[in-house]
Amino acid sequence: SSSHSDSISFFRRPSPSLTRPSIRVPAVLLACRGKPCSQAAQEMALPAPEGLVNGCGIEFDMKEAEASGKMKKDDPIQEHYKKTGFLGRLSGAFGDKKTMYCHHLTADGTPAVRAAKEAGVAPKSAEEAWEFLGKKPCCGRFAYDTSTGKLKCGPVIKGDHDNTNNPETCIFTAFGLPVPTPTQAYK
Repeated sequence: SSSHSDSISFFRRPSPSLTRPSIRVPAVLLACRGKPCSQAAQEMALPAPEGLVNGCGIEFDMKEAEASGKMKKDDPIQEHYKKTGFLGRLSGAFGDKKTMYCHHLTADGTPAVRAAKEAGVAPKSAEEAWEFLGKKPCCGRFAYDTSTGKLKCGPVIKGDHDNTNNPETCIFTAFGLPVPTPTQAYK
């Protein structure tokens, strides 16, 4: 019998003589089979660095943020989350984006670096950054929750996330502080 990673067939098993290229499927999608994906993601979650949680569960409503003007579809910050290349543009057309980490937004859903600069805040420690964000320290990332239609902070898993931490998106990078994302989470 062929394994899931060797081939994908929706209707019948491929002939043993037929070889297909392997397809990289995020591990969390494979693990969801037979159980809720949130449970599967929790089971595959990287251990949180000391003092952090890996996925705090906070929700972000993109539709509400667009309606209120906190973030628009054509907001320049969106460029940091767009997939690139042919396959990236194709998956992006269906809503797939690069990783947005929990610490990229304040508790009220405002882009963190923008909010800090507008408020004249320059955190000098991780504790000051978390206080400004209005969140408990978290190394999680946002993913679409089909049950609510919102983005929800969930755990990072090994080797599955984009490093979108830069001076425009990440309050820690912008102010020279250590980034809370475990490096093992990056692709």
